[in-house]
Amino acid sequence: MSAEWYLMDKPPVYNGGFEGEEFFSYAQNGFQEMLDTTMLCDNVKFINSDFSVIVPGKAIIQSVTPDTKLKADDRQILVPIGTLQSYSYICFNDEIWIIASEPSNNKFYEKAILKICRNQLRWQDSESKKIYSYWYWCEYVTRYSSGVYKGNVVITYDKQYSVLLPKDINTQKLHDGMRFMLELSNNTPLVYKLTKYDGLTGNNKNIKLLNLSLTQTVYDENVDNIELMIADYKNNNVEPFEKHGYTCKLSYKTASISLSSFEKYTATFYDNEDEIVTNVNYHWNISENDFDSDNIILTPGKDFVKVAVKNNSDLIGKQFKLNVISDADIIMASVVITITALW
Repeated sequence: MSAEWYLMDKPPVYNGGFEGEEFFSYAQNGFQEMLDTTMLCDNVKFINSDFSVIVPGKAIIQSVTPDTKLKADDRQILVPIGTLQSYSYICFNDEIWIIASEPSNNKFYEKAILKICRNQLRWQDSESKKIYSYWYWCEYVTRYSSGVYKGNVVITYDKQYSVLLPKDINTQKLHDGMRFMLELSNNTPLVYKLTKYDGLTGNNKNIKLLNLSLTQTVYDENVDNIELMIADYKNNNVEPFEKHGYTCKLSYKTASISLSSFEKYTATFYDNEDEIVTNVNYHWNISENDFDSDNIILTPGKDFVKVAVKNNSDLIGKQFKLNVISDADIIMASVVITITALW
C-alpha cells in the first residue's frame, strides 16, 4: 500500500532548537492577545475622513508623557498590522487625533504618528451649498510676527498657520483664495485665507493628507457668518435653501467610468440643520458632452443612478457632467465625469 495514501498533514513545527523561531512565528497573534487580555491597551475608535464610519477597537498609545513641549501634540499608536489603512482619525480619551504618517510595521505590529485635533475647519461647497466640517491639526508658523501697521487704519497681516487634514473627495475641492474662520478674539472672528494647497507631500499609499497654509485676512461682516463660523457663507447661501429648503450632496467612488462599465452615483438631500430630507422630487441628466448622448445610459434608482458607457473607443478621454435637477429645473448638484479605457 502506498505511503502517500494514509499519511495525514501535521501541524507545522516551528522550533528547531531556537526560541526565536517560535517567537517570530506567533508574534502577530501574541500582540493581538496582549491587546485582548492585558491592561496595556487603550479603548479607541477608528474613524474615516468624513466620520461616516466609526469602529471601536483597541490599541496601545505611546508617548503619552512628551519629552519636550514640541512633542506635546504627538502620540504613537500600535495596532495589529493592516488596521489603519482605511481610517484618518483615532478617538481616545474623548479627543480626536489625525493619523499623520503612513503606517509602518516591524512584522509584529504596525505603528503610526498621531497629532491632536483641537478644532474643525468649516466651509460651504460653492455648488451643492453643503457645509463641511473636518478636524485638523495646525501649527503656528509665525510665532514672532504680529502684523504691520500702515498709518492708523490699514493693517497688513502676516500671521500664518500650517494645517493638516485628510485628503478625500470633499477636501480636494479646496483651493487657493478660500477663506475660513478659525477662532474668535473679543467676539470678533479671525479669518484666514488659503494661500498654499499641498496635496503632494502627504500623498502616501494609504493615508492621504493635505497640507494647507492659511494666512490671516480681514473679517467681512457682510459675507461671513459668525454664528456658523463659516466665511463667505452669505455669498454661497443664495438659492437652494430659499427656493427649495434643502441642498443636495452627490456621493460616489470615482469620477471616471470605463468603457462597457458603469458607476453608481447617490444623491442625498439635507435641510438647513444638516438633517437628511426624503421624498424630494428630482431627476438626473447629462450636459456639457461633446458626443452623442446615446452613448451614455442612465438607470435611476430610489436615491441613485447607474451611469453606463457604451463600448465606443472614440469616447476615451471625453468628459460630461452628471446633474441632479430639481422639480424647478435647477441644478442642485453635479459632477464632471471622465470616460477611460477598459484596461
